[in-house]
Amino acid sequence: MKKVLLKKLQSLTAILVLNTVPVSFAQASNISYEAEVLQARVLVDDKRNALKSVHYQKDTLKQLYFDNSLTYIQKHSKKAATYQHQVALALVEEAYQDDYDTLLDQYELELENVTDANGRMTAKNRVKEQLQDLKVMRGTKIAEFDRQFGIT
Repeated sequence: MKKVLLKKLQSLTAILVLNTVPVSFAQASNISYEAEVLQARVLVDDKRNALKSVHYQKDTLKQLYFDNSLTYIQKHSKKAATYQHQVALALVEEAYQDDYDTLLDQYELELENVTDANGRMTAKNRVKEQLQDLKVMRGTKIAEFDRQFGIT
């Protein structure tokens, strides 16, 4: 749960930094102070209007997670040839991360309810098996998409 909260806080911090800084430090000497204030005010007003809608926030956060996964795939995958293949791999990665986080949250809840060492070991072993199953399913999906896109 702490990891999920930390990940969300890091994402929100990055969003806030990127959206409230109107210009980069390299460009700061070319723009007057009034222009920076005006740009910052416009960005703040836009964000204030956007924050009124909770639905907008959820979509934006999901989109940011997907964009981060897609960027990671584009930078680190040597076999993803087409954009469609990269999107498919990013979707698999997002689904894997969601399931992984859910499984860890369930494990934390179970640990809070279990008091004996035997129950903790049982929960730990079951979670390890489920994590292994998730990894296998992820690998299977990636291999399936590789075959569909003709990548070996």
